[in-house]
Amino acid sequence: MAVPTIRPEEAAPLHGGPGTVFLDVREEDEVAAGKVAGATTIPLSLVPLLAGERLPKDATVIVYCAAGGRAQKAAEALQGMGWRDVRNMGGYKDWSEAGLPTEKD
Repeated sequence: MAVPTIRPEEAAPLHGGPGTVFLDVREEDEVAAGKVAGATTIPLSLVPLLAGERLPKDATVIVYCAAGGRAQKAAEALQGMGWRDVRNMGGYKDWSEAGLPTEKD
């Protein structure tokens, strides 16, 4: 099953809503510079190990990274592990440049 893509402007109305999780799969040093406000962070390499503990199976999961490649891999892994509504938002830069809510850890 192909992972649908979603633009930040399309994802924004889902931000903070019930049943939606934004997942940042960048490395810790990348996340330190900023992330989508309220996003869950799991580096790509740890998604198979930690997703079951941190992401509800019935959630809409919007995955992003720096440019979209790692987000695609993570989204495909999540689908393979049973998440049904997973979307690739691409890169954090697109979200922040659109003026959408961000935070620093």
